[in-house]
Amino acid sequence: MTYRNLILFILLAVSSIFTGLSAQGKVEGSTLRLKGGFFYGTMKTDIEKRNTFADFFGAQVNEDYRNARGLDLINNLGAEYFHSLGGGLLSNVFFGLHLNSFGRDYQWKSYYPVGVGLKEGQGRLGYEDISAGVTLAVAPSFRILPKYVIRKMDQRFDGTYLGLGSPSFFGTQGITTTAISGLLGVGFEYDFNPDVTFFADFLIYGPFLYRSKGSYENELITLSTGGSSYAYANGAYTFSSQKVTLGATYQIIPKLRLFASLDQERIQTKGESVSAFVLGTSGLNELATVGQYLALSNEERIKLSGFKFGVTYDIGM
Repeated sequence: MTYRNLILFILLAVSSIFTGLSAQGKVEGSTLRLKGGFFYGTMKTDIEKRNTFADFFGAQVNEDYRNARGLDLINNLGAEYFHSLGGGLLSNVFFGLHLNSFGRDYQWKSYYPVGVGLKEGQGRLGYEDISAGVTLAVAPSFRILPKYVIRKMDQRFDGTYLGLGSPSFFGTQGITTTAISGLLGVGFEYDFNPDVTFFADFLIYGPFLYRSKGSYENELITLSTGGSSYAYANGAYTFSSQKVTLGATYQIIPKLRLFASLDQERIQTKGESVSAFVLGTSGLNELATVGQYLALSNEERIKLSGFKFGVTYDIGM
């Protein structure tokens, strides 16, 4: 049994003993909870690894992308509706929608036998989570919140490349990805006192029940003194996610809370049914074509880690 499957088994067992991520503060009755915040931290995209791998087949060695750390103002923006089921173990069911957006302006250098490349790229990652779950009030101050999440994830990367040396080159690149995946999650909440709640939130397994084929498209045009080229790759695109969130909320006034958390997420991505080619002035470049094909076929990770801050406001229904 793998580590991931072991965690899933334990969590399901705990849920079954008590008769099932998100609330982060006890709700009273049926409630609509509005939520929004910002994220400060690091975003490392899988596109960086794919580009670095493909460039190696073109005799270029890339540095790590710089400027991976930044501030994102649209994070955990959305709402959750909690429908009360009474005061028993199964206290409510909930449904939610949250939007998240991350953007970075990367810069890096590449090195080739007789020259250096000055490169920059704008990376944008966004995902929308639609969730449904239940709240298990296993103790007066402790709750378990299992949930199922449908996530739609999109990326856009636009690169501009300048090579100084022999040969010299200028290139532009555009990459888009999109995919949908079902994910299992669970949250834990503990009320330290009437105003302070500690919480832990996890995405633990996926894809589960649903996984779209998705799509990945990469287009790279290079004008060079040594011969220009056009590279293209596309294919299906899939992902899964494991996420850990640890944090606390503080009630400022009734119904209004501040929250702060430490977030770490690893999104595994992979291209499938890949097709690729690189055409140069002298015809098909077989070696570069292999590089593009393998770069998309590889399993790579998107890494998000940092701090999240925001507010929630409850509206009684």
